[in-house]
Amino acid sequence: MPVLATRRLEISALPAAHLRLSLSDPEQLAAALNCTLAEGCFSDASRRAIYVKLEKMELAGETLHPWYTYWLIVLRDEKVALGLVGFKGFPDDQGEVEIGYGISPLYQGRGYMTEAVQRLVAWAFLQPGCGSVCAETLRTNLASHRVLQKSGFQVFRETQQEIYWRIRRGAVDQKPAGGSQPKAERRGGDR
Repeated sequence: MPVLATRRLEISALPAAHLRLSLSDPEQLAAALNCTLAEGCFSDASRRAIYVKLEKMELAGETLHPWYTYWLIVLRDEKVALGLVGFKGFPDDQGEVEIGYGISPLYQGRGYMTEAVQRLVAWAFLQPGCGSVCAETLRTNLASHRVLQKSGFQVFRETQQEIYWRIRRGAVDQKPAGGSQPKAERRGGDR
């Protein structure tokens, strides 16, 4: 399974065996990955989603597993797993895939999730068949709005309760070995 790196993070696609361990024995997972799990790294919502991800991974070929699994976000210097990011499946017929993420409350507000989302989006755009990445957020989730804005996503639809976001291929640099930044940030736009 792929492992991506940024300046501060290592982002690892979890094989099915590791997803199962996250449900049955998180401490054994931490030992297998040689890291500690931050409190809240695996939320109740992510645990529920893991069951769905495992079902989809059983039906998909192994080469497609990175599109269905969670990617564990590890703070490299401290060897602390602080959150999860991942797609909700393989890109659809229009080449679009949805991204979701969550981070331990202990590590919020430090730019880690923005760094992870930017890197995973850059990885997606290096894969054949992916032309855009979308996300949906509750209107009240301002922290998630900031992650998406800083990652180059644009609002394309709004409802009374949700905001729908999208970024298209070409809106970020695709650097296989490091992080990525939206073109506007690279040119010195507002941060």
